[in-house]
Amino acid sequence: MKKIIAAALVASGAVLSLAACGDDDSDSASVTNDNSVEQPTSAEETTAAETSVTSTEQLGTFDQAKLSAFVVAFRTGYSDLSENRDDASIENIVITSCNDLANGVDEQQVTEKIVTLAANNEAQPTPEQAEQIYDLVTPACP
Repeated sequence: MKKIIAAALVASGAVLSLAACGDDDSDSASVTNDNSVEQPTSAEETTAAETSVTSTEQLGTFDQAKLSAFVVAFRTGYSDLSENRDDASIENIVITSCNDLANGVDEQQVTEKIVTLAANNEAQPTPEQAEQIYDLVTPACP
């Protein structure tokens, strides 16, 4: 049931994100977005990029639409945890959690860390909320 709720929140966030793009009268064929990410040039840089991801620019494999959907779902479902937070702070929940999962950290430890990552001033997520947030995080992982 939690996975269904999480999927619904992510889907609704994706719809809201796409709706924000809108349709204007400009010629969309002339607009291009360069979403490419430069690859590290040395083995040392590659190792650092693989083991410590601190932003979406470093990772390149994160789907920005999924990150945006997570932010919308998080803001919608957890207003007390998202109050006065910027998107990057909320995206960091996904980036850190996915990095931990990719490095073999188990679900329980990641969920416990989500409690810390999602906390906002005096507002702390309950264990149930942390599990729900985990369920929102995993679909956003590359």
